[in-house]
Amino acid sequence: MAPGVTFWDAGEFIAAAKVFGIPHPPGTPLFVAAGRAWIFLLGGVLGDARAMNLLSALATATAGGVTVGLVADEGTGGNVWGAVTGALCAGTMLSVWANATETEVYAVSLAHAALMLYAANRAGTEREGRSGRWLLLTAYAIGLTPAVHLSALVAAPAAVVLAARHRDGRWCLDRAFLLIGAFVVAMGVGRVSPLLIAAGVISILSSIALRRSAAGPALPAALALILMAVATSALFILLVRARFDPPINQGNPATLSALADVIGRRQYDVAPLWPRRVPVWIQLANVAQYVDWQTAMSWGNGIFTRPARVVATLVFIILGVQGWRALRRDATRVAQALAVLLVCGTLGVAAYLNLRAGASIGYGFVPRDAHEARERDYFFVLGFWAWGVFAGYGAFDLVRRRAWLPSLALAAVGLTLLGNWRAADRSRGLEATAAHDVAASLLSSAPPHAVLFLAGDNDTYPVWYLQQVEHVRTDVSPVTLPLLPADWYEREIGRRNGLSWSESEIVPGANTLQLHRAALIARAAERAGRVVAVTTQVSATERDLLGSAWRLDGVVYVAGGPANGTHWPPVIDARPVAAGLREEGRFRTRSARLPDDVSGMMLRSLACGRLATLPSGVSASRDSLEVTCNLR
Repeated sequence: MAPGVTFWDAGEFIAAAKVFGIPHPPGTPLFVAAGRAWIFLLGGVLGDARAMNLLSALATATAGGVTVGLVADEGTGGNVWGAVTGALCAGTMLSVWANATETEVYAVSLAHAALMLYAANRAGTEREGRSGRWLLLTAYAIGLTPAVHLSALVAAPAAVVLAARHRDGRWCLDRAFLLIGAFVVAMGVGRVSPLLIAAGVISILSSIALRRSAAGPALPAALALILMAVATSALFILLVRARFDPPINQGNPATLSALADVIGRRQYDVAPLWPRRVPVWIQLANVAQYVDWQTAMSWGNGIFTRPARVVATLVFIILGVQGWRALRRDATRVAQALAVLLVCGTLGVAAYLNLRAGASIGYGFVPRDAHEARERDYFFVLGFWAWGVFAGYGAFDLVRRRAWLPSLALAAVGLTLLGNWRAADRSRGLEATAAHDVAASLLSSAPPHAVLFLAGDNDTYPVWYLQQVEHVRTDVSPVTLPLLPADWYEREIGRRNGLSWSESEIVPGANTLQLHRAALIARAAERAGRVVAVTTQVSATERDLLGSAWRLDGVVYVAGGPANGTHWPPVIDARPVAAGLREEGRFRTRSARLPDDVSGMMLRSLACGRLATLPSGVSASRDSLEVTCNLR
């Protein structure tokens, strides 16, 4: 587990939990509320970042324990070792393990999905009087998914299989229609689609006609609708908190229309099912690439596979097939449900999300703008979880067939432990400190009361974390360039920093709304007597629209005057060279680990001061560093 903040969304989530704020859409209000309570309980003892990372670890462990109960409860009692091995294999799949060692909503979403499946299983196995309660609990868990994270909804079809089929093989259509209705309602809430919500309500009500019990036939449907409404009401946390304007307030859902925009993620380009953003075969190749990363990531060269990793993947595929066959004999309903989860969590997710090509696939024949900003393997976590359960159970079945000690099945876990440990371990080295180091360097380099322009998630969220959680350099005003096209964010920058400008001002060369607004904010900062600074992640073209007479001071560029339409190479300040050389040595000795090697990329920017020591002219080392630092 990481001891502190990491890159991507972790810094934002920790900061949002600390201030009870609103992270990026869809806002995940129950996750943030749980994180706020968790920090209140443990933050003072462990530190806020470590406490939140621990929440992810415990959520993943909870999912494993619940999965053991799900598999073992359905069998005859002799398959406990198979259930334990399956859960441990699932927990050590790379994408699952990576989410468990940092602050990430997908770990809590995984635990939520596991609890949903457990409740659905009890609904299908308990006697009539008690099964109805478990059925309603399952519907309630499905209804909560938009407030936790919509990714847990991938488990809903598997929950329908568990709840609607008895152990004797009989299907209860009324239960199926009720839970399918809950699933459609939750999806409609997450997409802010009245049509889907209405269709889900009709499905729930239709379960009344299919229910054969004479006692209160309409009661389960009525209670399910009430519980769905109660679950959906958790989203109004966003509306209430936004009206207090917390420091992290993405989307500012202070009105019902803004709330709908945040929940429905309208700030982003949400893809339709058709047309496909890239050819289907590329999307399937992406899934296959992510499959290759799951069992032995450390045995390859980062994203590039090697024979040992391919063999490990094939072994787990074979064990998975064997485990599915064995579990189908021992616990038919669970095997069917996990098979549904596997398909929905892989092919279903790929079809529904309609992703662009992954960040590391398709270059040379897929346009640059048709790639995702980062690897999206975490979207497929529930599918990989089901695969791990099958593989672990397959190892148990092989041991059982040979009458060996059942505990020997744990050797399958040894494969993923050995194959993924070095890749997933965040407790030491650069993964443990890089995000904090980069953010601290950015803030320490910024002049007092500077307006600091940031390029994206990985220089923004760690800065937010340092300012809101550790209260470092709160005088600096960060401005995230990719957020500027959102009207709420432009208003927030002006409101919180006392800056004003007119949208009608003309900015020569600003050919996008993002650049136009950034230039206006820079002009407003100049008028207010505040220094303009940008990170080295911002391109030279963008930088020239924000100021002139640039100087690389520490690890940020500082403007010496307003933009004037000219481009002069920045002056390199030699002061931070020693620190930069130390950081450069650290990332040079680092081998590829996680496929998304953002730590090494961000740490390279800390070596930009080394440019002052390199001879002028053309050389490979200077050219590489100038490109990294966006000097030209």
